[in-house]
Amino acid sequence: MRQNQYKIDSNYFTSLALVAGLVTSILFSQTAHSDSNVLPIATNLQELGQKALKENLPIAILFDSKGLKSTEKLKDEAILPALFSGQLDGYVYMTEIHVNDDQTTVDFYGDATPNLEFKSLYNLTSLPVVIFVNGEGEVITDQLLSGAYDYYHYYLKQSINNALKALNNPKQIPE
Repeated sequence: MRQNQYKIDSNYFTSLALVAGLVTSILFSQTAHSDSNVLPIATNLQELGQKALKENLPIAILFDSKGLKSTEKLKDEAILPALFSGQLDGYVYMTEIHVNDDQTTVDFYGDATPNLEFKSLYNLTSLPVVIFVNGEGEVITDQLLSGAYDYYHYYLKQSINNALKALNNPKQIPE
């Protein structure tokens, strides 16, 4: 009888370990999935531009390089927390383009454009950087460079408010 009890106990602990591993993997997969929902990779700027024009909202495009530590730090410490907070909802469309990706993105004119080409189109000299454009892809306020992560949320809101002003949109994100 005692031998049977040990067998049940070891099966119980094995099952418990499997359940814990499954729960952990689900949590991590949902976190990764929700990051891409809150800061989607750009695929079609023309469609996004049409939505932005319809709602008179700016588009903030994060240009970065995959694997760049400063990109990950900027996203993790500043951009994603700002987006997850919900404070920016209804004030801006935000998207991301990896310029070192061999992918193409449909530009504001409907043409498939290599991601690297956006660097010269927008005269980007430093990465990561956020630019603010109208629904036609025209830059409407100053670029927002990475750095000063403790204050980046403030500068991001300030830049979005400036972009809204440039569009003659009376909305402003409360300070």
